Amino acid sequence: MSGDGRPSIREGLLFTEDGRLTERIRRTVVHWPLEIAVRDRWTGWQDVPEDCRLILFDRSTIGGVELSDNALRLVLSGSGEDLVEALESFLFLREPFSVAVGIEHLLHVKCRQYLSAVGSLREAGSAYSFFVSLLDKHLLPGALEVAQGNQHRASRILGISRNTFRNKMKLLDDGDATHVDKGV
Repeated sequence: MSGDGRPSIREGLLFTEDGRLTERIRRTVVHWPLEIAVRDRWTGWQDVPEDCRLILFDRSTIGGVELSDNALRLVLSGSGEDLVEALESFLFLREPFSVAVGIEHLLHVKCRQYLSAVGSLREAGSAYSFFVSLLDKHLLPGALEVAQGNQHRASRILGISRNTFRNKMKLLDDGDATHVDKGV
């Protein structure tokens, strides 16, 4: 059980013959309290340990599976990348063992979506400045709020100098004024 009384998943099984899929699944769960064992064939429910609560089936290499087991288990199935996406969705919906993992996953997904969308544009260098300004826009005022208006404490929370913090806040304030002046 987790600290809040909900059952936690400690062990999972992946049934696949695809080594690349195995590596992809292992990279997906690396930050989660989840150990995935890999088996290259399905022989039936009798070979699944009772404490195993997450079972992943790669239909492209294992085929169909009879899901008549009465035990409480989460079963995800799909072919290749579809299975990885199903697992990512499941893990993202569960509360991670640390808030940073959830944020890291969200940033990863959103960065990939944004970069894919602008990848064909000729405007070089805009993605990096976009994300840096976006983080500044949220981190700086958030740190200042947590520090109850104290710039020195806010800069220490962020790990930057007070002058850098002040300069970045000024740029944010000037940027907001520019948007107001333009009526945006």
